[in-house]
Amino acid sequence: MNKHQSGSLLGVIGGLFFMAGDCLIFCYKGNTGVEIDPLWLDVSMWRFVLSAVFGFIGMALMIPAYFSFKKMIDDTCGGLLRLFAVFMGVGVVSTGYLHFALGSLLPITYKTIIGCGGSAELAARVCKNWSDILAPVNLVLIIFLCFEYLVHFIATVSGKLKLPRLMFLVGILGAFAIGLVWRLIFKGTAAEGAYGAFESMGEGLTFLTAFVYWTKSKETFLQRKNEESV
Repeated sequence: MNKHQSGSLLGVIGGLFFMAGDCLIFCYKGNTGVEIDPLWLDVSMWRFVLSAVFGFIGMALMIPAYFSFKKMIDDTCGGLLRLFAVFMGVGVVSTGYLHFALGSLLPITYKTIIGCGGSAELAARVCKNWSDILAPVNLVLIIFLCFEYLVHFIATVSGKLKLPRLMFLVGILGAFAIGLVWRLIFKGTAAEGAYGAFESMGEGLTFLTAFVYWTKSKETFLQRKNEESV
């Protein structure tokens, strides 16, 4: 296994860490997806803290995967997609922060304030202020991260990677479809909250596409080498 294959696999593993972190945040009975949920009080604090830790581990694993992905794009695609891949890098190195800011920060804040004797109203107000302050930053970083999905979609559908065009489903679109099915199956249960993990699954699958590309490239190289030696 060469460095690009192993780097890509690290990204897949990083996606699994993000998925586990999402499940720790969102899988609880009664979760309706509201921004500030009083039911956070019924969820153990360690879950939100561990979720943040998993997010930063996932980010650390995705950074080498990004360089393998970018090398794939640089070798196969034109200037515009190469530029988009640079923008994508900003999103990838922000994933740990985004996971914390969008997932763990508000529940931790809410539970801490009430645990220190504050009222539910005060806790909700502080959380709302946090959300409003960070919203512009989060939006910009999410846009950068979306370049990952855009580059993956264009590179696979265009055939530039010389992989089956249906590989575009091995990414955010396929993960979203799986998420919808999951939500229908587990609707009304604590497991329904795992639906929120499928965006992270889409990130991991994007790097799986890179792993398939580098594996195929290695096989092609070895085949040519064998033919030359005959």
